[in-house]
Parts: sequence; structure tokens; C-alpha cells
Amino acid sequence: MKRNEVLPFISILLISALLSLSMLTRGHLWWDDFASYILQAQSLLHGNPQGFVAHNAFTIQQSSYPPGPIAYPWGFPILLTPVLAIFGMKLLALKGLNTIFFLFFLVVFYQLTRTRLAPAWSLFLTAILAFNPVLLQAHDLILSDIPFLFFSTLTLLLIEKNRKQTWTIGLVIFFAFSLRTNGLLLLAPLAVAQIQQVHFWAGARKDWARIVAPYISFAVLAGLLALLLPGGQESYFSHFSMFTVERWLANAGYYLRLPYEFFKDLWLGPIFFWLWVPLFFTGVIFNFKRDLSLLAYLVVSLGLFITWPETQGLRFLYPLAPIGALIAAEGWNSAAERLPAEGMSVARWAGLGSAGLLILLSLTASAQTGMSNLRNGRDINGPFDIYSQEMFAFIREQTPPDGVVVFFRPRAMRLLGERDSFLSTECARLPMGDYLVLSKKADDSLQIPENQIQGCGLSLTEVFENRRFIVFRLTQ
Repeated sequence: MKRNEVLPFISILLISALLSLSMLTRGHLWWDDFASYILQAQSLLHGNPQGFVAHNAFTIQQSSYPPGPIAYPWGFPILLTPVLAIFGMKLLALKGLNTIFFLFFLVVFYQLTRTRLAPAWSLFLTAILAFNPVLLQAHDLILSDIPFLFFSTLTLLLIEKNRKQTWTIGLVIFFAFSLRTNGLLLLAPLAVAQIQQVHFWAGARKDWARIVAPYISFAVLAGLLALLLPGGQESYFSHFSMFTVERWLANAGYYLRLPYEFFKDLWLGPIFFWLWVPLFFTGVIFNFKRDLSLLAYLVVSLGLFITWPETQGLRFLYPLAPIGALIAAEGWNSAAERLPAEGMSVARWAGLGSAGLLILLSLTASAQTGMSNLRNGRDINGPFDIYSQEMFAFIREQTPPDGVVVFFRPRAMRLLGERDSFLSTECARLPMGDYLVLSKKADDSLQIPENQIQGCGLSLTEVFENRRFIVFRLTQ
């Protein structure tokens, strides 16, 4: 990085860090993936990962439908473990990991853009992602998305630049895989890049050790991880039982529309989105061969997401955002290069001006969100609000340790209520529980509606109620 790039780049990092920290709250959304990650990290601290798997297997297998896998990949719990050891269950500290890894990602993304673009464009693209309100708000969730974004982008950079020490690429792909199972897809852009580099079988025979090194290092490390820590990710495959052709078609339309969400919180967002679409395809057309490895990762990732029965929102697209931004910028430059000299200069300045406006709008939107959060005292929401904590305290203190609780977010119950739990949307499962906790705000698709409980043929004794929850003791 040249001296004249250092100061603006560091400024981008500092502003992004401040925006990220300003958006962190003291609560969490009710999605209880976070609870499973923390429980896995706690099991590592206590030296009992098998115990976690046993308890969570009960939750997953007894629920009306699986709320998640029996065990997530262990990479993110490993990252959480030292934070838990030092700070305990301090949400701001746990979320701070996202801020750190997002800054790492920005450093890597800038280096990736410099393989294709001039410094000004690289700085502008980095700032666009650094200040994007959607990406910054994702830091408030204790999920593996942001660390995975870093490792996936680092893999693409190493594939682009590291032509000899290929074993390190396998190492980084392993790190990505240890965070999210679809990190395995990073082998696709690696294979494409190798095929592009090796033109003849003679060359392949000569460089066979360098070609296979990343796959061997990945396989060895993945095998060691499987031996050291219990599995559970295979329970993901049960989700495919919900697959239908109608769902596939719906998913395809959903993910093709989803990139708009990156622009939705911005003034003039629709205009920028519809400007990005043709620029992206222009970049694909004019730079197809150079960007083939990036496009391979994009295509195989979208293919997996579309065939996965459940949609997961924009978080699935975070690792693809750098590719979309980079190829669109290439598209603008490629189009400008085909204009007469006078038009080329105007087009390039217009491109930088448009990017500058997007940066300003993103910065403004993110700053407003951060200031609002700070004015509200970093809201405590979801399972950490006063009513939820009151209910969880009752479960911990007033129910037997071996009691089983039926609850719409069973993994959160396991973490905060310290009781085995499962999700039930049907009467037949209720007898397996000792207590039933109904949320007055939860969607009926996640629990049996209160007005239908009496028809389940069980004896219900109300033992607790507040503004958000009702707790019943179940007897047959």
C-alpha cells in the first residue's frame, strides 16, 4: 500500500469501527442460533462438548421440526471461548468479535480490489462496504457470518495472489469450513483458478504437488477437527426432507431479488440498486475470464442457497457482497474504456462521483442508526429484556433441574433457563415436557396457540405469568 493510500484507508477503518460499536445493543433477536453457539463455547470451557451434543440432540430430535443442527461447526464457538473465559456472558464483548473481524475483512477486501482496480476505486469500494448499514447492523448478532466473510474473502485473495504456497490456501479454507459448512464451496474457485493456470497435462504432472497441496492440508485439518470434537452438522441434511420443486422456484426468485436489501436503508437506494445490476453484468461480460474463479464461488454458493429448503435472509449473501461490488466496479471501468478519450474521462469521474455519493448516504444512514441506539441506551431486547429474564429466572429457580420445558426457542431456554427444552407445535409432543412456556408475542407457527391448549387433553396448572409469558405445569 502506497503512502498516499494509508491515511484514507486507516480513516475508513476507524470510522467503520466507531459505527459498528455504536450499533451494538445489550440484547439480541429471538433467533436462538446465538444460544447454540454460546452453549458450544461453554462446553469447550468446561471440557464437555459431548455433553452439549447430547443435550442439544434431545432438543433437535424431539422438536416438531429441527430448529437447527445438533452442533454447528466448532470454529465460531472456538472464537467465542476466550471471550467467554475473560468477560463471561457480556453480550457487547461477544459482539465485539464481529467488529474486529469486519476490520480484518476490509483490509483483505482492499487488497483484493487492488489486484484489479486503481487506488481511488479500491478506497471507494472499501468505504462503500465499510459504511453499509446492513453489514454494520449484522455485527449486533452473535453469529458466524462476519468471521466467515473475512475468511472467505481471504481465500479469494490468496487464490488470486498466492501462486506457490498453496498449502496456506487449504489452511484458510479449513478455517472458513470450521465456521460454516458451506466453506467447503471455496474449493470450487480454487479448482477453477488451477485449471486456468495449468494449460497442458505435462504442466499438471510437473506441478502436481503444488496443485494437490491445498486439498491435502484442508482434508487433514478437517479430519483432525472431526476426531477432536463431536459432530452434529450432518443433522443439517434432515432439512432437505422439506425440499419441493415449488420451494426451489420460490427460493430462486427470492435470492435473485435479495441483493436489493443491501440498498434498502439508503436514500436513493432503488436507483443505486438498478445502477448496480447492469454494471455487474457488464463486468461479467467484459472480464469473464479474469473473474472466473470469483464467479465460480458466486454460482456454487447461490446454487446451494437456492436448493436449501429454508431461506436465511441477506446473511447468506454477505460473502458474495465483495464479489458483487468488485465486478460492478470493473463493469463501469470496462464500459468507460470503450468510450472516446473525452468520454472516458467523464465516465470515470462520474463513476467515482456516484460511488462517493453512495458512501455519503451509507455513512449518514449508519451514523443515524448508531446515534439512535446510543440515545436509547443500547436497547435490551429479545431474550435479554426484563420480562424474558424474569421468566428465565423462574425456570432456573422454581423448577427441578431435570425438568423439561416446552418453549418456542428451545436453545435459548437451554442457555438462559438452564433446562432441557424442545419446540412443539402439536399436542402429541406435549406429554414429553414437564412445563410449557407460551410467549404472548410469538408467531402461532412456533408454538401451540394459547386458545388451543385446553384441547390437548392435559392438566395445565398456571405457575407464572408476566406481560410476555405464561408458564404452565403439565400433568397427564
